[in-house]
Order: sequence, then C-alpha cells, then structure tokens
Amino acid sequence: MHRDAAIEVLLTERGRLVSRLEQEREQLETLQAVVTNLEERVSHDEGMLREIESALGKHPQLQLDQADIRLRGQRLEEVAVSVLATEEEVDQPIHYRAWFELLRMRGYLVAGKKPLDTFLAQINRSPSVEKVGSRTGLYRLADAA
Repeated sequence: MHRDAAIEVLLTERGRLVSRLEQEREQLETLQAVVTNLEERVSHDEGMLREIESALGKHPQLQLDQADIRLRGQRLEEVAVSVLATEEEVDQPIHYRAWFELLRMRGYLVAGKKPLDTFLAQINRSPSVEKVGSRTGLYRLADAA
C-alpha cells in the first residue's frame, strides 16, 4: 500500500507540472509576441528618426558605419567627445548623467542593456576625457583642463 501512495503523490505532482507548463508556455508565447511587436516599433521609429534628421540636415550623408544611431565602443566615444566639445561652456566640468542627456537630446541612443553604464564605461576609457575629483561623477575634455 505504501507504494500505491507514493505513485499517487507522483501522479499528482506530474499533473501539477503539466498544468504549470501549459500556463508557462502560454505566457512565453504572449511575451514573445510583445517583444516582437516592440522590436518592430523600435526599428520603425529609428528609421523615422533617421529620415527626420536627414530632412533637417543633421545627418545629410550618413556613412555606413554611422547608419545606426545606437552608439557603442569607439564611435560612442567619438560622438560623446564631439557633443561635449560643441557646448558653450566646454571648459566647465559636467556630470556624466548630464553629458549622457546631451547625447540623448541630440537624438543618439547608446547600445547595451544599461545604456548609462555603457556610456560611463566608454568615457572612462577615453584619453580625451578626464575625471574631475574623485567620486564626483564630473568629467571634462582633457584638452579643456
């Protein structure tokens, strides 16, 4: 009789797992549909943004390596330094969050799961940028020192 009770427990647990798996598969399908829809919207919106910027003369002839407005690596560093260099008070220190917002206001996106972290890591590597103080979050262009 002890064996029958163990089998009954296993069958009950199996039924619970089958039911839960069905629910999880339905949830997964729903989430995949949401992600697919969002990817399509992001792609569409990025294309629209490029067209608007082109119409405004901001990027009249994008080179192939610049066609994606999501910045990363060396290109992120170049654009970030260029954006900061065009500011009126280029010689003044700027907090990295404010600098990141300057990029965003100019229509740039930073690639990565945590764009602000990606941005901060890249400017910390740049020989064109120097920290102001320790643990202040302030930076300035090395030439502006």
